[in-house]
Amino acid sequence: MTHEIYYQCVLACLIGNLLHIGVKVRSLAVDHKIANLEFSVPKYIKDDKWALIVDAGASFALVYLADEWLDFDERILGKIKSIFVFVGFTGSYLILQAMSVAKKKYRAAVDFKTNKSDELDGTLGTPTPTNGTTIPKP
Repeated sequence: MTHEIYYQCVLACLIGNLLHIGVKVRSLAVDHKIANLEFSVPKYIKDDKWALIVDAGASFALVYLADEWLDFDERILGKIKSIFVFVGFTGSYLILQAMSVAKKKYRAAVDFKTNKSDELDGTLGTPTPTNGTTIPKP
């Protein structure tokens, strides 16, 4: 692979990362709004900074190792950017799924709030039935 193709692959992989992070931020914002919790993008970045750094590092590593693992012919090189956008998106999903602190904090806050509610109505320790109930749209 030429240097130009390496740069294009890194850029494509980072675009995939950013697309996934955008989807994740949107999802967290909606979840926080439904749960009546505060959410901000700077706080998300602070909470997940190490996961985001590992995410970018993994993208660089994948591009660096790509030609060692794959036999590039002209057909593949013509689609290489598309491949690396996909690799960046899915790699980002896997890394943030494993390392996200923001999602853990969200779940802890929701657990705290639901436990308080369950204490008030005497159902603490009993699962809340979800069949037949409607979930409000944000």
